Amino acid sequence: MEELEEKMNSLVEYRNALRGTDKEIFDRLVHYAKGHVTACGKASNLTILESMLLAIVIEQQKKIEMIGVHA
Repeated sequence: MEELEEKMNSLVEYRNALRGTDKEIFDRLVHYAKGHVTACGKASNLTILESMLLAIVIEQQKKIEMIGVHA
């Protein structure tokens, strides 16, 4: 989705301003959003950033629940 790529490109300066491992974490979060491109494209009532953030939260929740199962 072109709009998603444009938004990610607009965040480059923000990413570059991050320190050390924060850049790696940021990259992982962006990767989560890329995994939900179809859903982001279908959410026409949301901004692209809102769609990205929801995708990130979904992926984080999946990881939290996996940790809970393995604890």
